[in-house]
Amino acid sequence: MLSTAALALTGSAAAASPGEEPCRISVGTAVIRHTPSKTAPKAGVGRLDQKCRFHGYSRDVNWAHITMKGSGVDGWVDRHSVSTAKEELAPSGP
Repeated sequence: MLSTAALALTGSAAAASPGEEPCRISVGTAVIRHTPSKTAPKAGVGRLDQKCRFHGYSRDVNWAHITMKGSGVDGWVDRHSVSTAKEELAPSGP
């Protein structure tokens, strides 16, 4: 019989590190910046429905820290440019 820890590692959440969750780009094009600022240099670009890892928000909650799956580009995007798994699973009605 598998231990609880072994069972936890077999689920889909095993791919996420502690403090991370799956996300996806929810706009046509999301500019990924090196720092949470519109004037910061571009680190890359994310396209609609591309998968990423969400690490958290900036202190002012205007920017989301992400890492793109596949390319590994790490940086900051406008918080409205991504949708996290928790947001997608949250009830939308009363």
